[in-house]
Formats: sequence, structure tokens, C-alpha cells
Amino acid sequence: MKKWLAIALLAGCAQGVEDDTVGGNRNDGALDDDSAVPNDSAAPNDSAPAGDTGATEDSSAPPDTGGSSTDTGPSTDTGSSTDTGSSGADTGVADTGTVVTDTSTGGPITGGPCASGTAGATAFRVRFYNGGGKPTVAYDAWGLPDKARQKVGVYGYTIPYTVPAWADPFLGEGGLQLDSSNFIDIELSTTGLSSVKSVTLSLYGRSYNTTASGSFNWQTFKGTGATPSGSMSNAAPYKWWPGNAAGAIIAGDGTILLRIKAGGPSGSVVVNKIELCMEAS
Repeated sequence: MKKWLAIALLAGCAQGVEDDTVGGNRNDGALDDDSAVPNDSAAPNDSAPAGDTGATEDSSAPPDTGGSSTDTGPSTDTGSSTDTGSSGADTGVADTGTVVTDTSTGGPITGGPCASGTAGATAFRVRFYNGGGKPTVAYDAWGLPDKARQKVGVYGYTIPYTVPAWADPFLGEGGLQLDSSNFIDIELSTTGLSSVKSVTLSLYGRSYNTTASGSFNWQTFKGTGATPSGSMSNAAPYKWWPGNAAGAIIAGDGTILLRIKAGGPSGSVVVNKIELCMEAS
């Protein structure tokens, strides 16, 4: 009896060690189930940076299109390189255009008689001269009473825009080639004028095409206009080509932006001078 009891006790102790050894490695979840690192979701579930959409959803800048969608001027402004901003003496070629007849009616516009021979007094007259191979602006006269806005620049439809080389140096005085790649913007103000009787916008130059005549057109925020298609000859010498711009230039407007572009059929003109004549009070 004692012999069988001893054998049973020894068998029970051996089974206990075997279960403890196997179970300690296989069933102890300290290593297999310890998810302190893999299941610790503090970083992936912490959505403070990922969920903070302050920058991407802050639409204060994108929706603010107040000026850029309507401002047709210098938001893409690369024309400053052609504008000397100076009202000093013109160093260009001498004017061989129409003899000036004084048709000025006096009044608040003090720019003197119009070189184009049109009615009124000179509101402004600018010319392009050859400045190092590039057309550069010179201000001959600015007779409008408000001098706060007086700037002429050449701009393009591409960024960056490169001002074209001095054009037509042999058949005429030369000037700026105005075509489908560029336009002229003029900032002016009619503050101080109470009424306007007539407005004439004139270009001095010719159609820059060997086979076709040209024209030009203009626009402001108040109106648009154009000279008749083909009215600008391609023959030398240069002449003044006038257009009635009364609908685009009104009295008492302190923020006028006048844009001038080439018209058909040639679509290309060379511009030596620009003049705006007005009868106003």
C-alpha cells in the first residue's frame, strides 16, 4: 500500500512541473498579449494634428477675390520696366507729325493745344522713345486738373512678360509694337471736371503689317470703343489716328484705367505717341 502511494505521489509531482513549464511559455500572455506598444493608440488616435483643419479649411484667403477678379490692371503687373515714371524731357526722335493748330477752349484742362489737331485741350500726351533698344515712356503733357493718377505702362498676357524691341526704326520714327501679345494701360483721373463735351483718343503711328491696314480699340470700366477696322494705314509716314472715346471717359471719375489694344484686320500697329484731347469744364 505504501509502495503504490509513493509511486502516485511521484507521478503527480512530475505532471505538475511539465504543465508549469509548458503553460508558462504558451499561456502566459505577458509577451504575446502585451499590447502596450502595438495597441497603444495614443499617437494614431490622437487626432489633434490630423483633425485640426485650421489651415486647409481656413478659406479666408481663397474666397477673397475682391480685387483680383475684376482688377484688369497691374495684378499681373510686369510693365513697370517700361515706365520711367518721369515727366522729364523726351529724348526720342523729333515729332514730324501734324502741325499743331490751337483749338483749345481753355478751361480746367491745361495741357495746351492738341498735337493731333482734334478739338479741345490736351488731357495727356505721351510718347515712346528708344531706351536701350526698348520702347520707354516719356510724358510730354498732362493737363488734367487731378495729377494723382498719371501712369502709362505696357503689359502682356503672359508672366513674365518681356517688352518687345524698338519697332519700325526705318520707315517712321519707330515705337512700340502693339499686337495680340500686349496692351497699354493708362491710369488717369478726371476729378475736378464737372462736365465733358468731347473726348478724342488718338494714336500716332501706322499699321505694322506689309499687306493690311489696322485699327485700335479701348476700354474702361465705363465703356468701350474702337476705330473702324482697317482705318489705320500701313503706309509711311506716320499720322494721327483719332477715335471718339466720350463713352469711356466721364467727368469726376478718380479711378480711370484706360486700356488700349491693337485691332483688325492687321492686329498689329506701331505706336509712337498717344494723346487724349478733351472739351470739358
